[in-house]
Amino acid sequence: MTGRKAIPPKVKQLLRQEVGFGCPVRGCGNPYLEYHHFDPPVNIRPHNDPEGMIALCAQHHKKADGGAYTVEQLHALKKDKANAAHVKGNLDWLRRDLLAVVGGNFYYETPRIIEVDGIEVVSLHRDEDGYLRLSVNMLSLLPQERIIIESNSWERIGNPLDLRSPPQGKELEVMYSNGDCLHLRFIELDSLESAIKRYSTDIFKSLSFPITAVEVNFSVAGTNINLTPTSTTLGGLQMTGSMMSRCGTGVCLRTGTKWLQNSKVQTKSADRVVDVSDNVLRVDFRRS
Repeated sequence: MTGRKAIPPKVKQLLRQEVGFGCPVRGCGNPYLEYHHFDPPVNIRPHNDPEGMIALCAQHHKKADGGAYTVEQLHALKKDKANAAHVKGNLDWLRRDLLAVVGGNFYYETPRIIEVDGIEVVSLHRDEDGYLRLSVNMLSLLPQERIIIESNSWERIGNPLDLRSPPQGKELEVMYSNGDCLHLRFIELDSLESAIKRYSTDIFKSLSFPITAVEVNFSVAGTNINLTPTSTTLGGLQMTGSMMSRCGTGVCLRTGTKWLQNSKVQTKSADRVVDVSDNVLRVDFRRS
């Protein structure tokens, strides 16, 4: 038992700002972050002191836990303001207008991309600086841990069969052994011509470019929910080729399903068990 309390939202915000909102390891810049305690490690002294913590992507956090970086190297990453500015500059695609491509339809500037039974499965809300911040609440019929990302912060991962999130964060793919899967791909569209070439439609004529598109693949094993960028499978419902603008929520489903993911999760960072109400994990360190 470490006895460490959950990381306060203000500490998370400070740590993200410090590294330019992306992983500070050279050549990475992934915007989906975790928080590493290193000076001292929590097994030496439980704490949430931002001076002894750093925001890293999941891959480099794992390496840091394995001793890949010295304390001095991690402090140097925290102090590298030039690299932080470079990382932030490389994330300008997250400040563009958003076009969600899901189920064969297009949703322009629609923050809640997929909502199922009141749960925001995939959403992209803007922060105070206008950057899109990703939140994910993966669904499952199994009482197992599934991925949760809250405003670009990893909160839960579980035990996926495969997980990919390359540098720069323009792709996120997670698949579990039972078939639950989510794949997000961000595409920079610099002109109307590039959008027409990619999607074979001129439905975008009213939009101002450049924009950022996010293509969504989402399916839940044991259900008829199967969404790809080009098609929808929701029982007998078929609707493709539509454009909706600034409508708040894109795909909104009411299934009445009893979702079981994350119903009881062992939180390793706090060494305590938390219960979940309404199928949404509610712990103090979310909403950062």
